[in-house]
Amino acid sequence: MQLRESLGVRDGEMVSLIGAGGKTTTLLQLAKELRDAGKKVLVTTTTKIFKPSKPHVDRLFIVEDVDALLREATKLDAPLIIGAGSKLDQDKLIGLPPRWLDEIARSKHFAAVLVEADGAASRLFKVPSEFEPVIPGATSLTIWVLSIKVVGKPLDGTSVHRAETAAALSGMPLGTLVTEQLILNLARHPEGCLKGIPAASRKSAMINQADSPEEIERAKQLGKALLQLEFDRVVINSFVDSGLSNEVISH
Repeated sequence: MQLRESLGVRDGEMVSLIGAGGKTTTLLQLAKELRDAGKKVLVTTTTKIFKPSKPHVDRLFIVEDVDALLREATKLDAPLIIGAGSKLDQDKLIGLPPRWLDEIARSKHFAAVLVEADGAASRLFKVPSEFEPVIPGATSLTIWVLSIKVVGKPLDGTSVHRAETAAALSGMPLGTLVTEQLILNLARHPEGCLKGIPAASRKSAMINQADSPEEIERAKQLGKALLQLEFDRVVINSFVDSGLSNEVISH
């Protein structure tokens, strides 16, 4: 099954990705699938991502005026992936203001607006800071990404972004082994993994990097528990060897 179908991405909506353990890979896979289906897609961020280039985006715009972006995009025909940011900082693309993205979403010009709304410094799991995530209000689907490979790892900065915050919220000391229950506790906490999601947004979870039978089974058990946190669905996913394998758990 294509990832966009698994995650429940609908035509014309803005999708924001949060969490850790494969957000950018997921973002670019969704964009590719939509382009392959003949769509025009915008890929961007409210934080910063590695500068996207071909074949992941067809055009990259540095945007000073949101109306100018929409005018230029109108001149380009689908299928197409447009990347957009406010500026470049060496190899990083700096994101667009959420209010601009809300305006772009309301314009209905793109078949999808895909937003990386959280940074994770390439870790397997994260808890947001006071100022994260930065999810635009017009987001109609929020996808929380985490790697099943974090289970059994120490709660420290090697595997967990903002490990000190995770320890404080969970009441567990740094160095504690990450368990499924710890993940659930951090997801349930009002200042934990799922804070800042707009009330009207649907929620999907993607448990990524389930690359072995043992990891798949562990992810399934975690996924069933996550359904109690108002997720529409949980996707167990693997990108091993550039392939795509996923399974959906839903109510």
